[in-house]
Amino acid sequence: MTAGTGVAGQFEFGRNWADFAEHLSPAAVEQAVAGLQRLVPDGALAGKEVLDIGCGSGLHAVAALRLGAARVTAIDLDPDSVATAERVLGRYAPGAAWSVSQRSVFAIDDLPRFPVVYSWGVLHHTGDMRRAIRCAADRVAPGGLLIIALYRRTPLCGLWRIEKRLYVAAPKPVRRLIEAAYTTAFRAAMVLRGRSFRAYVDGYVANRGMNWMTDVRDWLGGYPYESISEADMLAFAAELGLAPVRRFCHRPGIGLFGTGCDEYVFARPG
Repeated sequence: MTAGTGVAGQFEFGRNWADFAEHLSPAAVEQAVAGLQRLVPDGALAGKEVLDIGCGSGLHAVAALRLGAARVTAIDLDPDSVATAERVLGRYAPGAAWSVSQRSVFAIDDLPRFPVVYSWGVLHHTGDMRRAIRCAADRVAPGGLLIIALYRRTPLCGLWRIEKRLYVAAPKPVRRLIEAAYTTAFRAAMVLRGRSFRAYVDGYVANRGMNWMTDVRDWLGGYPYESISEADMLAFAAELGLAPVRRFCHRPGIGLFGTGCDEYVFARPG
């Protein structure tokens, strides 16, 4: 999923999410609803209009509507993501108020300000993360919320950036070799920790609402790629006039198998 500038050599996020959406299950939808409710509990979305930047498969837009959002305006730069989101919303939110359009996060000045602006795992793929965050924040109405998830910075982020560039430029057979090497190493690491790789993969949808290989390809190919530490994100939010409401951040570790996203909810004072 991406709502960036169309950087040369960018990963085809939309095709990856289209494959995922073909096998989207009710369990994945339920997990997406639970994940969003964790960020905005207590009916905070009820009756609100939501801007979903980088909607990808449309799964989170469905979740917002199920949590009572009055309307979701979803955008994504990738035409395959736009088409996929339309199919998913048409299937899981047929009577709700929503729209999906092809648009960059860097070209949303003409949109109104929204009570809720949401962008999960997107703005670090735009080629200019800080500018993208600023553009998203500018669309938050007074008293509104900015909900974002961004890759946390680790010591190996530089090496992962190189891997992603190589993956995006590689032909399909080479990509499959990279995926196989990653999966083999990940499986071996789990065995060394006394954990079951099969149980982990089988429970992936229930735990994350996503498919294991879809997520692996999204990680290995996710270029452009940037990351940010919790301290830097909080400082940047303050610069943008946003106050932290809730966050789920983790110790970064070394990033041997990649890095997860830190999740933030910020409010613009009314």
